[in-house]
Amino acid sequence: MPHDVATRWNLTFDILEYAVGHRKAIDTATQRRDLGLRKFELADHKWDIARQLWDVLKILKDTTLFFSCSTPNLNTIIPAMDLIDERLTNYSHNRKYLPAICAAVNLAKRTLNRYYQLTDSSEVYRIAMVLHPWHKLLYFKTTGWKDS
Repeated sequence: MPHDVATRWNLTFDILEYAVGHRKAIDTATQRRDLGLRKFELADHKWDIARQLWDVLKILKDTTLFFSCSTPNLNTIIPAMDLIDERLTNYSHNRKYLPAICAAVNLAKRTLNRYYQLTDSSEVYRIAMVLHPWHKLLYFKTTGWKDS
């Protein structure tokens, strides 16, 4: 079972993935009085929160793994941020998620957008996108950037 380490970004995802995947065993262990673990037993609604949070954090874990497997560069960061923003927007409007999850997603989206706005003021990001053979000006046109 993974242990929490503050310096590992995706550890919350890993712990939730383990817990959700081993729910039956965890429920069995925490329900046994002789083990003294009853105080750690989770009600069904807490398991729902864990499952939904795991679902939302998956895009961040996948993005981290993507950039860990290759050399990140400017022309891949912006589309990745766009994808994360799109997914977070979908999660925040999806009624299947609990209000607490939607509130957390909105905070994450606000943080992402704060960093994303920093790229707007950087000419380096725009130059990297324009010079990339695949993106060129198409990226800016398809994402709705204004001509300037």
